[in-house]
Amino acid sequence: MIDIPVVDNTEFRAQLISRIEEVTSTIIQQICSDRLPQISYSLVRNYTSMETEIVEENYFSDCALNVNSYLLEEATQVEEESTQNGVQSGKKRVSNFARRKGKDKFALMMTVMAAAHRLLITNTTVTRRSLYYDLKNENTLNLAPEQRCVDQAVNHVANLLNCAPWELNLVPTLKGLAAGELTLTLTDNRVVDCKVPGGALIPLMASNVVSVRTRAKMVLVVEKDAVFQKLLEDDCPSFLNCILVTGKGYPDVATRMLVKLLSEKMELPVYVIVDADPFGVDIMCVYRFGSAILSKEKESLACPKVRWLGIHPSELIALGASTVPLTGFDLSKLSSIESRPYMTPAFLKELEIMRTGKAEIESVSSFSRKFLTATYLHCKIKGDDYI
Repeated sequence: MIDIPVVDNTEFRAQLISRIEEVTSTIIQQICSDRLPQISYSLVRNYTSMETEIVEENYFSDCALNVNSYLLEEATQVEEESTQNGVQSGKKRVSNFARRKGKDKFALMMTVMAAAHRLLITNTTVTRRSLYYDLKNENTLNLAPEQRCVDQAVNHVANLLNCAPWELNLVPTLKGLAAGELTLTLTDNRVVDCKVPGGALIPLMASNVVSVRTRAKMVLVVEKDAVFQKLLEDDCPSFLNCILVTGKGYPDVATRMLVKLLSEKMELPVYVIVDADPFGVDIMCVYRFGSAILSKEKESLACPKVRWLGIHPSELIALGASTVPLTGFDLSKLSSIESRPYMTPAFLKELEIMRTGKAEIESVSSFSRKFLTATYLHCKIKGDDYI
């Protein structure tokens, strides 16, 4: 068992509240000066500086770089930032009220900031899903046609305010599950017991957990809920003396925080088992190396000690698992993963073999009852057969 000091975030909340008010005041001043509002912020977070540049209309040329984001598509431009010596230090994103479709998207960012301001003052939280439904009225219906518009707006506002998205108190809907010998005590004295049937919903870890109790010897992360439930039926947590975790596909922030906490605070080895396909490997990489969307939060989310236990493409023939050819979408994702700077020769070897065919975890687990738990996982872990 470990106790985690409760972090007093009063001062930080006050800074964020002040920051929101400062940005809002500047935008109002722009409008009062007969200028269309624009805001810009660095794509590389600088925790030593909270300065935001308010740019003049037409400051940037029309030949802006393309930004692959719905929220800021055709509403933003990106410009290289330089140091005083002319050395490139990062990129700057600009949200421009004057550009086509920019008005609704700019308004959505302001709506998110207003919601965050209220939540920070009251020290309460709401889910982004709840905010999305709150916008489903005749006055704001066009601001967020889809949930992802709100999600992206929260990320952009976090960049603007130089904070992590969850620090705005607009939290994503929780979806990850944990099962096994693990008890979490939260700041409001709630206790999350992961021994409950079907696993327990993983709470947001940030400044919310005050103690962790476990007798498990390892963490086993599985890609999807179906395999998670199958392993529970096989009593995998007891057989392997592990904490079983799933993010139900691409993991949410809470799931990644739990995995990192168990790895670093409890010093438990973390094994990941995913489908032998490009998207399974990508999910494993999110746990181990972080995601592109939350690249600025890598330090608090990525878990570099994660071990890729399987399913390895190089094992499929020996296991007698049936494979299917990769689709064009699979091949595109595979090429993208291969080009990442953290790819090692061992990773690249498996990815090259994957080009001959892919398989799901279920193709291995269907050989016999409890084969996945008692044979495959047990032997892989005992033999240190991981990447």
